[in-house]
Amino acid sequence: MYRYLTILLFVLFPLTLSASALSSDKPEHIRLLRGYDALRLFLEDEQYLTTVRRLKNVITFSGINQPLANLVDDIADISETALEELEDLAEQTPVIQFGVLDEASIAVSTLDSMRYATAKTFLKDSENFEKNLLLSQVQILPVIAHLAKQLEELETSAIRKYWLHKLATKYSTLYQRAYAQLVIVAH
Repeated sequence: MYRYLTILLFVLFPLTLSASALSSDKPEHIRLLRGYDALRLFLEDEQYLTTVRRLKNVITFSGINQPLANLVDDIADISETALEELEDLAEQTPVIQFGVLDEASIAVSTLDSMRYATAKTFLKDSENFEKNLLLSQVQILPVIAHLAKQLEELETSAIRKYWLHKLATKYSTLYQRAYAQLVIVAH
């Protein structure tokens, strides 16, 4: 699911920037802004994993194993903190101006549709909830790590470069934890 989201984001993000931003910025700066837009969207989605975990518990009256619950909460907490840090770092020079998706755009409706399909899979197939959740994380966590690495290469601010390096390391570690849990759940 997230594999398609990644492709979609990088295909549709050029359409999300304002015309004034496109006409006044250098191509590498526009590329950097698009990357930050994607990173922000991924972090926004990931910060809600604890909510997804709790919702599953409310609907099915059954929880998930404790190591997975801890992992999900760590991903959500790290994502929420990273999102706050990104918002703060965006205000530093050179300023990051995030693109705004038009609510009526095909990008927004496609993202919403994909989120709905994922949620439906989680809720409908509650017997395989843990496996499905881990599969989604094994797909998205390396995307965030690699995106942070690519942004680090393009970034000119030393502070943001350092932050992106740490972020890539955190998400690589989270991926390793998720993959290890997936191997356990799959058996």
